[in-house]
Amino acid sequence: MVMKIFYTLLGLITFTIGTIAIWIPGLPTTGFYVLTAILWSKSSQRLENWLQQNRYYIKYVDEAVFNRKLRLRGRLVIYAVTAAMMSVPFFTTDMLWLKFILPFTSLSQILAMESYYRGYLWFDGIPFTQSMKRSNSRN
Repeated sequence: MVMKIFYTLLGLITFTIGTIAIWIPGLPTTGFYVLTAILWSKSSQRLENWLQQNRYYIKYVDEAVFNRKLRLRGRLVIYAVTAAMMSVPFFTTDMLWLKFILPFTSLSQILAMESYYRGYLWFDGIPFTQSMKRSNSRN
């Protein structure tokens, strides 16, 4: 019972952050919603069902991640916002290692996301979400 309350509260925090992140450039939404889904699925079937019917979850996680329906335009916006956020420390720091890591990180993000959306990685979806995807198809 204590763990169910803990998972519920932690899920509420991650859901709130994920929802706020929709309007804050540079703050990822999808990761918080996936974490919320995992936490709430451990706490309550009712909360898990509510989350899976939530319009933001459907748009940013179910369609964009599980079904790979994030359009190229949406991905380009993500890449541009990320590059803009990374350019601030890139141009304002004197740390050489950071100037090397930031472009490498941005390039890694682009390669990973494009590989996923084009089907080169994880043909059947993201590995840890397979049980969630199966439970969604039963509903």
